Amino acid sequence: MPRWKLYDNWYADLPGLTVAQLRERREFAAGRAEQAVARGMGRSPKSGREWRRKLRAVEEELVRRGVEEE
Repeated sequence: MPRWKLYDNWYADLPGLTVAQLRERREFAAGRAEQAVARGMGRSPKSGREWRRKLRAVEEELVRRGVEEE
């Protein structure tokens, strides 16, 4: 799947993903959120907020499924 498709369908795809895929997305979103506000990385508060929103959506989906943290 092309990378842009991942971004466009982020929220709609969450219910259909496996737990492993959700965990991968959680790691990806957490990393992007950190990069968006890191020094020397071209800080972007707007991008940081959006990635934190995506991270929360993944975490909420994991909670909804009753998945325990590793």
